[in-house]
Amino acid sequence: MDELLRERDILNKNMLKAVNATQKQLDMVKLHEQAKRNLEEEIQNYKEEAQKQRKIIFQLEKERDRYINEASDLTQKADSVGMCPLEGKQC
Repeated sequence: MDELLRERDILNKNMLKAVNATQKQLDMVKLHEQAKRNLEEEIQNYKEEAQKQRKIIFQLEKERDRYINEASDLTQKADSVGMCPLEGKQC
């Protein structure tokens, strides 16, 4: 009888260890899932920021091209009227 009680106590002790180990694993899973969600959100934010910056770059490139064309047109007009581009005087 004493041996059965001792065996029961050992089994209960082992069960408690298993329950504690399982709880630790569940806690770790929850922690990793939260970290995963945080990283996914951070990645999404970076993607959105990259998209915004691509739009800004595109607009700046369009603006640059417009200014290049405008400068070229003005240079041609200045050449056609005989103006020196740097001095603003006739050459």
